[in-house]
Amino acid sequence: MEETIIPKKQTVERSFFTLDGVARKDRFDVWKDSISCIYDVDAPRDIRSEDFAANLTSWRHQDMLMIQAQSRSQRFVRSSQMFARDGMDHYNIQIYTDGVVQSELGRGGTSLGHGGGFLLLDCAQHTEAQTSEFDSLHLFIPRQPLEERLINPDDHNLRFLTANDPIVRLAHDQIMTLHNNIDFLEDDQIAVLKQTIVMLLANSMNSAYRETAEMHAQRQDIEKQVMIRRYFRDNLLSPDLTPEKAASDLGVSRAALYRLFDAYGGVKNHVRDMRLKHGLKLLNDPKQVHRSVYDIGLECGYTSDASFIRAFRAKYDITPGDVRAGHRPTPAAKRVSNAIDTRYENWLHSLG
Repeated sequence: MEETIIPKKQTVERSFFTLDGVARKDRFDVWKDSISCIYDVDAPRDIRSEDFAANLTSWRHQDMLMIQAQSRSQRFVRSSQMFARDGMDHYNIQIYTDGVVQSELGRGGTSLGHGGGFLLLDCAQHTEAQTSEFDSLHLFIPRQPLEERLINPDDHNLRFLTANDPIVRLAHDQIMTLHNNIDFLEDDQIAVLKQTIVMLLANSMNSAYRETAEMHAQRQDIEKQVMIRRYFRDNLLSPDLTPEKAASDLGVSRAALYRLFDAYGGVKNHVRDMRLKHGLKLLNDPKQVHRSVYDIGLECGYTSDASFIRAFRAKYDITPGDVRAGHRPTPAAKRVSNAIDTRYENWLHSLG
């Protein structure tokens, strides 16, 4: 008797956004409203008025989102205010199969084409870049798995990596393999590829960081940094958290602890930023809407709502109240036609 093989369930969701059914005069506005879920975009008047086009094919698998995008030349910006409103802090890896992306703020370079490299964006940081007409692939992956493998996880926004490094080529090829086969892979196969991609990305970025960062030789190894970051994450809301207590609990000298956090602006700045980020998460959480700004500020270590608001505004350039009131308008795409598939917008903000 032959054994019946039951195929494993695949949980990949797919969507397709296109402007093909939108009137020419409305296309750029529809695109701008829709993509504002993550970036603010602009383009020269002639491009906006001439047969503007944009297509997005998106695949969501658990905490990962992959988007293949084709569109015209444009400038895109992600500001601290946008991050404050949506709280999304994933990494976005961009591969250009056609066209070019450029940024004067780039690390390790200022432009990338279709030569086998990639651009990494940190969605929790300010981003500005310009594209030509393009065909590109965007992979959004959770922060923590990659962050824990990086020497300095906050120093890679707008990191340009070229195919001159064989590990970069391998990472690029694995991402393309995932893209080319995502409709056919089973869940466990996707999980293996994701893990491989994360390890290759970390290796690529750590190599680039070692080549360009000053005094890198004085840094501790990655495992110790991961241990210390986890300690601060686990004890973030403890009122007893101080540099002295952390050094004692971790078994390192206070001087060594301060040295490790130089890249973050110091231990106190790092703790402050993490607490404000925690406050941002609570302010964006519908389940926490009943809580006052004062209560959330108190949980984040502030003794008054005024001090919490002041620190929050200094960090994000908007107030906690602005975040609470920051409901995005209904995208123009939905106003123009309910037939346009904009599911990717919600997918971006429901990633784990």
